[in-house]
Amino acid sequence: MTTLKDYREFYRVAKKRARSHKDYIEFEDFQSNIVMRFLKKKRINLHGKTVLDIGSGRGGYARKFVREGARVVALDITDELFQKINGVKFVLGDAMKIPAKDNTFDFIFSSSIIEHVNKPELMIREIGRVLKNDGVCYLSFPPFWSPVGAHQFKPFHYLGETAATFFARKIYKAKSHKYDDVYGKLHIRTIRLVKGLIKNNGLRVKSITTRMSPVNFAKIPVLNEFLTWHVEFIIEKQSI
Repeated sequence: MTTLKDYREFYRVAKKRARSHKDYIEFEDFQSNIVMRFLKKKRINLHGKTVLDIGSGRGGYARKFVREGARVVALDITDELFQKINGVKFVLGDAMKIPAKDNTFDFIFSSSIIEHVNKPELMIREIGRVLKNDGVCYLSFPPFWSPVGAHQFKPFHYLGETAATFFARKIYKAKSHKYDDVYGKLHIRTIRLVKGLIKNNGLRVKSITTRMSPVNFAKIPVLNEFLTWHVEFIIEKQSI
């Protein structure tokens, strides 16, 4: 269960995460601890499992998975941010064309990635391909129409792309004139869209939750898109 202390700590580390590499690692460490607590609550044990971390960035989540006893492959389209981690194999690659054989991974992790790929259906299809039968995927992202859904353009995205990027340049000193994010193009991704893509690719949605929230806004029809700051999907690939 998320505590008041967790919320205070989240605010502290999130506020300063852009200052330096060390600060961002601290932010990732905090988030990975929250996610791991959630996975254990769902009885998802990573010890001895083969794990794929999609969009690994600096490797904060991958580092945590290794500590849990997993064999980890970190995948990203660039190695500029990633630093070598014992027990983690880094692979340069695209989430829409994962360089791995079918049925390779017991567990796949993807956080805040699907809103940056231009063909999310290909990403979901690839997850299903490389996930083992009876394997599990954790996929999460901020729904676009939530207050924080447009990353550094929030909350001005409610005014449209032109206005959002204008105010982001003026207030946040952003440089973009379009929804270009530092991690790639930002696309509109909704809970409904991603849920449909998962089901259409033969995967099963085991649960939908809201990260770090005592109220599961993600399950409320229509309002979920606006109230869920970060949605979490637990996805299963069932044996045929």
